[in-house]
Amino acid sequence: MAAIKEISQQFVNNMTRNLAMLTAGTFLMLGASAQAAPLNLTLNDTPDIVSSFIDVTYDAGTDIFNASGFALELDDDGSGPAEAIAGGTFDLAATIDASGVLSGGSLTIGGTVASLGFNSGTLLTGTLTAFGFPDAGGDPLEFLFDVTGGDAAGLYGGIPGGVILSATGFTGDFTTNFDNLISGIPGTGAAVSDVAPVPLPAAVWLFGAGLLGLAGVARRRHS
Repeated sequence: MAAIKEISQQFVNNMTRNLAMLTAGTFLMLGASAQAAPLNLTLNDTPDIVSSFIDVTYDAGTDIFNASGFALELDDDGSGPAEAIAGGTFDLAATIDASGVLSGGSLTIGGTVASLGFNSGTLLTGTLTAFGFPDAGGDPLEFLFDVTGGDAAGLYGGIPGGVILSATGFTGDFTTNFDNLISGIPGTGAAVSDVAPVPLPAAVWLFGAGLLGLAGVARRRHS
C-alpha cells in the first residue's frame, strides 16, 4: 500500500511539473503578451519575496517602465519567520507601449540569505511574459514571468512566477509619463512588491489562455 501511495504521489508531482513546463513553453512560443485588464494573479504562500521602497517610473516617449527598490525578506517554506535578505535589491524593467502592451522585460532580485546558503548575490531572475492592469487605472500592476536563474530558482520547481506591484502612481494611461516619486526625487518611491510562484490552478488557466492566443495567431497568419 505504501509503495502504491508513493508511486501515485510521484505521478502527481510529475504531472504538475510537466504542466508547469508546458505552460511556460506556451508563453515562450506566444512571446510576451499583455492584457488591458488585471491578470487576477493569486500567488503561492511560499516561496515569497517581499520588496518595498520601490521607485516606479514610466517614460511614454520610450515605452520604458522601471521599478527599482529593496528586497527585504524571503519566506522559503512557511515553517517559521521569513529570512531577512542582506543587501537586497529589486529591479523590474519592461517595455510597455501606449496601449498597455508588454513587448519584453526582466526581473532581477539580488541579495544574500546566508541561513539558506544563498550567497551568490543573485536570488532570482526572470523573463516577463505577461502583464495586466485594472481597466480603470490604479493598482496593482501584475506581471507573469518565467524563472531563468538565481539561488532561489530551485524553490519554484519549474512553475512560472508572478509579481504584484502596488503604490506605483499608475493612473490608467500609458500615453503620458507617470511615477510614484515625491516631487520627482529618486529614492522617494514607496511601491511594494510580492513575488511568488503562481499556483497550479492559475497556471492551468494561463495555459488555456495561451492556447487560445496561439489559435488566434494561427488564424491571423492564414487569413
